[in-house]
Amino acid sequence: MLTLKGEKLYLRALEPEDLEFLHELENNEEFWEVSATQAPFSKYILKKYLENSHLDIYEVKQLRLVICNLDHHPIGLIDIFDFEPKDRRAAIGLLIANPEERQKGFGAESLSLVCKYCFKHLGLHQVYANITADNLRSL
Repeated sequence: MLTLKGEKLYLRALEPEDLEFLHELENNEEFWEVSATQAPFSKYILKKYLENSHLDIYEVKQLRLVICNLDHHPIGLIDIFDFEPKDRRAAIGLLIANPEERQKGFGAESLSLVCKYCFKHLGLHQVYANITADNLRSL
């Protein structure tokens, strides 16, 4: 899908092969503050989550995409959540996992791609994110 491909990266759906990557991110306590997580996730639970990740955004009200560099390595995640089709809005969450991959424009490009997707394919009028000054510097 051209909407989800940029100059430095592309966004793709979750795959079963993402289990280890997802397990590492979801259980990294440094990320719990931004994900509202307060307890670790088992591989079993994450595997079940991956098995259901194909469900329609209109049904589950969220969509998680993997941020991949052009070498096809996952570098982060971007989520559309709190999806409200009636009100035509949704929230966006973004994580670039490795600090060495931050401040290279990956976050900004991911946001741009997912916003285009939201406006063009989901017909949204508003997308929002809770961005702090520290988060903004990391983009």
